[in-house]
Amino acid sequence: MTDNPVAIALVLLIVGISIAVTIFSRRFTRTTADFYVAGRAISSIENAFALSGDYMSAATFLGIAGLVWLYGYDGIWYSVGFFGGWVLLLLFLASPIRRFGAYTIADFVSGRFHSKKLRLAALIGTILISVFYIVPQMVGIGDILGVLLGWDYVMAVAIAGILMTVYVVVGGMRATTYNQIIQCVILWTAMFVIIALTLQKFGFSYNNLLIQVGAYENPGMWLNFQNSFSLILGLVLGTAGLPHILIRYYTNPSGKAARWTTVGTLLIIGTFYMMAPIAGFGARIFLGDGGGKNTALPLLAQYLAGDPLMGVVIAGAFAAILSTVVGLIIATTGAVAHDFYTNLINPQASEEKQILVAKIAAASVGLFSILTGIIFKGFNVAFLVGLAFSIAASTFFPVLLMGTWWRGTTENGALVGLIVGMISSTGIIATNLLGLHELQNPAIITVPLAFLTIYIVSKLDGQIPPDTDEFMRKVHTPTDE
Repeated sequence: MTDNPVAIALVLLIVGISIAVTIFSRRFTRTTADFYVAGRAISSIENAFALSGDYMSAATFLGIAGLVWLYGYDGIWYSVGFFGGWVLLLLFLASPIRRFGAYTIADFVSGRFHSKKLRLAALIGTILISVFYIVPQMVGIGDILGVLLGWDYVMAVAIAGILMTVYVVVGGMRATTYNQIIQCVILWTAMFVIIALTLQKFGFSYNNLLIQVGAYENPGMWLNFQNSFSLILGLVLGTAGLPHILIRYYTNPSGKAARWTTVGTLLIIGTFYMMAPIAGFGARIFLGDGGGKNTALPLLAQYLAGDPLMGVVIAGAFAAILSTVVGLIIATTGAVAHDFYTNLINPQASEEKQILVAKIAAASVGLFSILTGIIFKGFNVAFLVGLAFSIAASTFFPVLLMGTWWRGTTENGALVGLIVGMISSTGIIATNLLGLHELQNPAIITVPLAFLTIYIVSKLDGQIPPDTDEFMRKVHTPTDE
């Protein structure tokens, strides 16, 4: 346990503010649209901050600095990949997804192809990706609260998981949005202060810092070319296929607002990802081998300015994990309650019944998150998140991109492509974890395979939905410009 009253006070402050926001937002959560997409009334600026807070998870705040500290330049691939996918979102998917107007990604693919099979496959994909993304957040919260309070890892994961679940069950998407905005400001500010103090010691010269790092930071220490390319491909394309990110576009009032949301997010996270590797290099210089895969950043903060700054960083990490996990719980809840129950089991369910089922689903997802976080203790958070990105890149991104921009995509093509991407990516990940091969990220194989499968099956099938042209006009016509 660290004797850091600043950290404890800040974490308690964040928890208190989040609870207050959740209670306040409860009055606005009366319908399914309120619960899932905040009534589609979130402005571009608000959504840019919320998306950034949702995206700047434990993997970015803790993991990137830890990987750069451990592996040098190879760790920077995560910064590049996490940022690059937003350009694809801006150019190809943000506006069409919002113009379609739905609650979940399964709504989108089901509406495009009128297929219950695709809805079910998308539901499974959403849960699979969310689980791979939730696990590292829970690992991060266990590590952080262990450093802060000296809590047992299991107890830390359990208490944090319960707290995050309550946010979603009580406040829905609106509370999640406002909390993510607050947490984004905390995260960005904490990273900026650390970088400013680090560069100050080198005359604010990045070049001087790199010279000091020295020969230790040689490329290729961790990843060979094949793994580097596969990692960057998975991260870039995976960003544009993450369910908890894509559903936030449904909270915008229009497609134009969705584009401006992406522009604002690019600015916020772009500057953040420029700073994260500097922290990793600083940790290598000042801490030497005394850093940690998930704790290099708070330990660097303690070195630079003592316990107060370490407290700010720990509070920032706590905020990052809260922000991301509640977004993931919302996405997974939508898959279970909206896509499965409302659309496949009981289409006639009342608004009240749908919200009740959504809250039960959120509680169940929260419990599952706690259990998986306990099981994966000790894994690097950035590495685990990279696996979630690779699955998203191999499943939703090919289906969404081709379904949105190629009118020749058919139901069977999208369905088989989604299944092939899901099975191949999880299969390669599992066999790598078992030590059967050295390919850490499957995207270099599974992304081309998914695209090729969609194309070939669609060509062989040829059964283009009769309303395809109407769909294309709807998602590509800038009626809100």
